[in-house]
Amino acid sequence: MKLLFTIFFFASFQALYAQDVSSIIKQANDAYKKGDYKNAVELYKNALKKNAGDVTAKFNLGNALQKQNDAAGAEKYYTEVTDVNDISLKAKALYNKGLSLVQQQKLQDAIENFKQSLTLVPGDNETRENLQKAINELKQKQQSTPPPNAKNLPKPQQNKNTKQPDKEMIEQKFNELRDKEKQLQKSLQKKNNTAQPEKDW
Repeated sequence: MKLLFTIFFFASFQALYAQDVSSIIKQANDAYKKGDYKNAVELYKNALKKNAGDVTAKFNLGNALQKQNDAAGAEKYYTEVTDVNDISLKAKALYNKGLSLVQQQKLQDAIENFKQSLTLVPGDNETRENLQKAINELKQKQQSTPPPNAKNLPKPQQNKNTKQPDKEMIEQKFNELRDKEKQLQKSLQKKNNTAQPEKDW
């Protein structure tokens, strides 16, 4: 079962940002669009060195990392963007974070992020579809690996282990008794075989 893997991209700039940061982000966006994700990652990181709070750089850096199959790295940057006040951007960050969590097989967390994204933008069918797929995948996973409980323990092995020493002890006692009996019979035979002294009248 495959999730719809559409990563939202954020290309807007704000006038507050220094010109050189905007320029670096533009170069990074161009590299990203060409599929040069490695270069895009470096450029977004450079932009963040100049302005650590730049949400565009963080968001798109998450995208570039995800394209390079670094889902854990992507998750980190999406999480930082989920604190913004912009509802649309926050919903997209939660959705993308959900995708990165699915890649890491953290299905329960992915479901929560998809739900939060839908709370902000209820009409997003793609998020709703991926939420349903993540729920179905989690159910399948839970059914295929039932939690271990006492009923499933291999009881015959446990009994076998405890019975084995008991059996050995019984055999040892039996052998001891048999040896004593043999000794007793031997001593009785000796008595019978020895010549009785003649009575002294």
